[in-house]
Amino acid sequence: MNSSNEAEGEIYIDDGRSYEFLEGAYIHRKFVFSRGYLTSSSLGPKSNHKKTFKTPCLVERIIILGLNAKDILRSKEALVEPSNRRVELESGPLLLRSGAPITSAHVIRKPNVPIAEDWSIKII
Repeated sequence: MNSSNEAEGEIYIDDGRSYEFLEGAYIHRKFVFSRGYLTSSSLGPKSNHKKTFKTPCLVERIIILGLNAKDILRSKEALVEPSNRRVELESGPLLLRSGAPITSAHVIRKPNVPIAEDWSIKII
């Protein structure tokens, strides 16, 4: 998270066994958090590839670290699009196995968005 409360990252997924990724059988996603929105968009192969990779995997939990608590202090929910569903936003400390708690963690529980599809989540 930078000083403007923005962050971005990527995820790459393939079957982990074959070389079908060379023919486009993989998922490559970009995640951007800005102005209270988290979006997922494709960086993957275009449809002209011979192979595709599909997965039923859903995002179970999103943990936002480094966001100033005052920025979303009153927020208790997040809106998941395109399904137009509200999900719980829990703020508070996060305990990790390595020791000290992280004091400014925000957890979006069970957004249940497909890892391979475009979606956005807005903190409301």
